[in-house]
Amino acid sequence: MTHPSGPDFEVVFRTAGAGLVITAADDTIVDVNDWFPRWSGLSREELLGTPFMRLLSVADRVLLSTRTALLVELTGHVPEFAVTVLGADRARLPATLGASRVMTDPPFTLFVVAPRREQSFEEAQLITAVRRADDSDARRKAAEDDLEQVARRDTLTGLLNRSGVVEAVAERVVALRPGETVGASWIGLDHFRVVVESLGSAAGDDVLMTISSRLAARFGDDALLGRVGGDEFVVVLPDVPSDAVADEILALVAEPVVADDVEIVVSASIGLASRQRPQPLGPRGALDVAEALLHHAGNGMYAAKAAGRSRWKRLDADDDESALDEIRLLGEVRTAIAQSQLFLDYQPQLDLRSGRLHGLEALVRWQHPERGLIPPAGFIDAAEKSGLISQIGLWACATAIAKAADLASGPLGPVQMSVNIAARQFGEARFADSVVALLRAADLDPRLLTLELTETGLVTDGPQIAETFRQLHEHGVKLSIDDFGTGHASFAYLRDFPVDEIKIDQSYVERIDSSAESAALVVGCVDLAHALSVSVVAEGVETVAQLSRLTEIGCDVVQGYLYSRPLGDEALDAWIAGRHGT
Repeated sequence: MTHPSGPDFEVVFRTAGAGLVITAADDTIVDVNDWFPRWSGLSREELLGTPFMRLLSVADRVLLSTRTALLVELTGHVPEFAVTVLGADRARLPATLGASRVMTDPPFTLFVVAPRREQSFEEAQLITAVRRADDSDARRKAAEDDLEQVARRDTLTGLLNRSGVVEAVAERVVALRPGETVGASWIGLDHFRVVVESLGSAAGDDVLMTISSRLAARFGDDALLGRVGGDEFVVVLPDVPSDAVADEILALVAEPVVADDVEIVVSASIGLASRQRPQPLGPRGALDVAEALLHHAGNGMYAAKAAGRSRWKRLDADDDESALDEIRLLGEVRTAIAQSQLFLDYQPQLDLRSGRLHGLEALVRWQHPERGLIPPAGFIDAAEKSGLISQIGLWACATAIAKAADLASGPLGPVQMSVNIAARQFGEARFADSVVALLRAADLDPRLLTLELTETGLVTDGPQIAETFRQLHEHGVKLSIDDFGTGHASFAYLRDFPVDEIKIDQSYVERIDSSAESAALVVGCVDLAHALSVSVVAEGVETVAQLSRLTEIGCDVVQGYLYSRPLGDEALDAWIAGRHGT
């Protein structure tokens, strides 16, 4: 059997006072030391060829895939953390687990498993010993370079991505003296989607790369430059951005770009903002100041678009209480993520044909330790603009997938699980890979997961979102357009994106039995969707009259207070048992 070798490694493998499990690239176990079978009660024959993930609980599979997969790939190791190993007869064995990449050809992953108790000196040193058995400066340097590119750089332009900009701005804030200022210009291209739809994504990429090159040539080392959205850039300068700089950026963007012998002219809307270094800064104050600066500059860009586009708006608010509130809120949201204050409620969806449970929509909630329950409207907008929505979204996916896997293995059987995803997250190049990894870790059929994106969100970074849709669709994940009918190109989305479901906006449903216009719009949406083999969900159903009309029209699935409010885990279990006798 091929496995890592070498004198140092063999000594560690043979004498370790903890379990060592070696897995191949596909997660199958290729070797174990003698300690692990004795501890787990599983024979060596049972273990070899088994996916390592199957030895963990569903929740720990999700944790392992989200916490370790990327870190092992990029840095070569992950510090130990608590898990539950499923031993003989599915006995639950508390343990600590660490992982390390062993650089053989092909590479292997080594898992170190120790009973969860106070670690002995030997166990505490074991992972370090294994790493030293196969380590090199070149490997560390390559991993660091890869991590830098993935974590901080935009793959198309080479500029900093949003996370990279936030970290770099925070570093600058720390270096400032109290009262000194950092400024940002947030640049949003106007009608960029039209360029992509009419000339193709390659032409759109040419425009983005040309503008990034112009910004780099103009500002050079004096500024931090980033691509912070599909068609959005940011320039961070060591002072308040001047009117002249804003006018210069407008002119720079407006210069024609030639792609495939076609002259393309775009304009930009720009938001200007600045922040002073507060005193005291606080342990995470620099990050909060950086995120608030970008948040405020982004708001200025949206204000410029609302005012007519091709202009700039300045929103300086260092002394504005609302700006301080933004900083406080961002800090509290970060704490909520770290301290598990967020949780999911689930709203049942009913199949109109069978009257049985069709699925659940997972909805994020925040239990604040002082202010009580905070609805999504109180923090999601800030999370989206700050970039924290990516962490929240991935956590929501992981939690909802684990819940769906638990339900699928119980007496109820498989049900559809829907999760709302922000446009910014759909626009991340690695998002589809993360979702697929979560599904594999939970051993959940991808067809049981539906990811929802609002119709207005599709306008943001259309090419990358379309690519993410395609990747997820190929793996079997279902895709839904939320708030359908509220935008300006609803039917085009059904044509251009691999959509499985649309959700009729509540504003139409609530008037469906009293407004002929609303009813006609719903009829049109349902007929079109069914012609394209797309199912239809009606949101916000609260009355029997609405339900009756939706049934007549031919809607497939409904959800709303008529059936159930969003429910926590225990309340959901009771609701299912009461309605379906499980």
